[in-house]
Amino acid sequence: MTTTAVTESGAARALDAALALDGVGRTYGRGAPALDGVSLTVPRGRFVAVMGPSGSGKSTLLRCAAGLERPTAGTVRIGGTDLATLKAAGLTRIARDSIGLLIQSLNLVSANDVLENFTLPLLLAGAREGRELDARALAGLAAVGLADRAGDRPENLSGGQRQRVAIARALVNEPEVVFADEPTAALDPVTAAGVLALLRRAVDERGTTVVLVTHDPVAAAWTDEAVFLDRGRLAGRLDRPDERGVREMLGAHLPGALFPGGHATGGSSTGAHPAGAQLPGAHLPGGHATPAAHAGRPFRRTAVAR
Repeated sequence: MTTTAVTESGAARALDAALALDGVGRTYGRGAPALDGVSLTVPRGRFVAVMGPSGSGKSTLLRCAAGLERPTAGTVRIGGTDLATLKAAGLTRIARDSIGLLIQSLNLVSANDVLENFTLPLLLAGAREGRELDARALAGLAAVGLADRAGDRPENLSGGQRQRVAIARALVNEPEVVFADEPTAALDPVTAAGVLALLRRAVDERGTTVVLVTHDPVAAAWTDEAVFLDRGRLAGRLDRPDERGVREMLGAHLPGALFPGGHATGGSSTGAHPAGAQLPGAHLPGGHATPAAHAGRPFRRTAVAR
């Protein structure tokens, strides 16, 4: 990915994109910038992974892009709306209507059952309780295979089931962008593949835009594009990534990066997702094949000049 200035046509693309960052910077105190002039445009219906070593700026990018923090430089647009022009009420509205969040803590309310957790954002948005709302909720839960668990409390679900509830809830308002921060970090490989398959289906079948922050090359292999950060700057991109291509990219441009389990780039991995391994259950919910089935897809590497 190149970091050229935004031209008139580039500005038009940014206004029509699901997400557009232009020269975004974020500095805390007097330290080095956590983000340094990041420009990134994500078209609608695109699944993008944001990768890089710890401290590279991935989580800061997600917080700024999702309106959770104000950048100290540059602009962030969601569906053409410049977040800097919004006051607190406007940010709350766009967070409710245009942004889906999948974070590691999930934010499920333990005192509520699954159905109540699902309908909570709809009620906050003004929906009325009743049969129509319950039917909508059950349809959303059925889409992730959990309609039969609607009356259960979150603590009675597995980690993967809780994550699927969170995915269904993040998609319910058909947001412009779903931001997912390491959604598979605490899951076993098979469960993680099921979660990623649901996100892939949302992109392919519903035209959802998903921005996935991850350390995991296997997770990145589910996406349409991987972008790489290093010390707060864009360091490269990879179209139609596969696991090997991601590892090569990290090794070539981010030699200090570590994979899950502490394995440095460039060497063999014996972690949870060994290189080239096929996960059990090659076809997950909806019949979507695992990334291993697409291992021969071409990809393009582009380094960003520093």
